[in-house]
Amino acid sequence: MKDLVIRGSVYENGKMESGTYSVFEEKFVDPSIKHDLEGTLMRAPINFHTHLGDSFIGSEPVGNLEQIVGPGGFKIRALEHAASSLIRKNMKESIDYMESQGTLAFFDFRESGIRGLKLVPRFRGITGYLLTRPNSLDETDPLLSMSSGFGMSALSDYEFDYLRKLSKQAHKRKKLFALHFSENKRESVEDLKELNPDYVIHCIEATDRDLETLKKLNIPVSITPRSNIFHGKRPDYSRLFEKGLTVTLGTDNAFITEPGIMEEAEFLYRYQRGLSRLSPEQVLSTIIDNPRSVMSKLGLRVGEEKFLFYPNELLTPYQVVTRPNYYDKFVLLKKDNRISFIPRKH
Repeated sequence: MKDLVIRGSVYENGKMESGTYSVFEEKFVDPSIKHDLEGTLMRAPINFHTHLGDSFIGSEPVGNLEQIVGPGGFKIRALEHAASSLIRKNMKESIDYMESQGTLAFFDFRESGIRGLKLVPRFRGITGYLLTRPNSLDETDPLLSMSSGFGMSALSDYEFDYLRKLSKQAHKRKKLFALHFSENKRESVEDLKELNPDYVIHCIEATDRDLETLKKLNIPVSITPRSNIFHGKRPDYSRLFEKGLTVTLGTDNAFITEPGIMEEAEFLYRYQRGLSRLSPEQVLSTIIDNPRSVMSKLGLRVGEEKFLFYPNELLTPYQVVTRPNYYDKFVLLKKDNRISFIPRKH
């Protein structure tokens, strides 16, 4: 195949570098090699935590976090009473939105057991990892056969023995087990340790010692700033970075925040400016480098690679993070030894 060679600014291995880059080889090459295009190149972002089943909800949720997204709360009641066609249609719109942004992959927590999994629409152009939530132990085997594993709500929402059984079943089948941890209140890190999750969500009410334990256990953490702020939380996410945790970024509930991961990164950067600054490079790492690192550790392989390319622009990480929709860009798709050039605007 013919290579595509870019000259300009390339975000690679946690920093923006100037040089000549081979998209086919995915590395910098001799600058004397003739280039095809000039501009800024970066690998496509990954959304590590979504709840897309609630995309259809249009009513403003009122109440605290537990009343809105907890067991039996506003969201769960809405899911129970909504028509399957409505849920599926709006999930498709959310997935299409992510694909249109050039998102490489997403990790979706699927509520409602087998019914919830069957509501997932067909989609293309983006990889989706579906983490299901059984209504009972009877659903564990069929769900594990049809999904990437289990994605549970708060540790304290369940009988601990139930979670322990789900974790063992998932790992026995070489599937993922993930759950929300210390989002609304501090939860037991010792219990979490016994569950051996592949990664956890939030950790905003965890103590420094809890975070140190997660670091020792090498458990990655996915954070969702816009959702946390919506629910009245005001955490300092720099604690997670300072403890050396592998942090990924997600957009959480689609009825609260549209699943735009670049906008989530922008929000994280702006929010942290008033607390303890995170650099633009640290923010980009949560949607580019760290997700790929976690996926590699978990043995997850996407059969393609995407890049975002900003033609004729030599951008800094600061510009990419703070103006995600300002610059024209294209999506470059590398798949099956071919590079597809997909025009995108904003």
